[in-house]
Amino acid sequence: MQTRSVIEIVESGGRLPAELIVAGYWASQAGLVAFVLNGVTPQAINLVLDPIVTTLPLSIPGVLYIDISDRTRVREAVMCAEEIYGASKIFRHLTGCYGIAPSLVLSVAVAIPKLESRTLLSERGSRAPKIAEPEIAAAIHAPNRLGWRATDSIRRPCELLQTSGSTL
Repeated sequence: MQTRSVIEIVESGGRLPAELIVAGYWASQAGLVAFVLNGVTPQAINLVLDPIVTTLPLSIPGVLYIDISDRTRVREAVMCAEEIYGASKIFRHLTGCYGIAPSLVLSVAVAIPKLESRTLLSERGSRAPKIAEPEIAAAIHAPNRLGWRATDSIRRPCELLQTSGSTL
């Protein structure tokens, strides 16, 4: 597997690094990006990416989810990666066990600007979309189904989104 970037995704303070996830997806225009999921489910990542996926063509390499417990796939990804971003000591230890020099595992704190520089030339003038503040959606009771009320990045209320196969 030839991966452009390997990015460890782990919650911090109970929140997903949404901006990092979006920047990683945008960077996947230039090559496969592997998300190593450390205590995070693919469904949680999908919730962040669902609104973004429709903004890019389906022909991009995209992202690959790898659970941190899948040592074989993690090893394959980091051994072939051009760049590696880690957040936890566990991930850094794993990469060291696979022969990756510690200096080659960059902090996820520096990842976003580097990843944003990987977008297609036509997108270089614009940044990846800003993710709204956490807690932008809240479950609400809707008759006979679960619904969501959301706000955009400047806290304007949005339409009620229903999850039972109804249209948005």
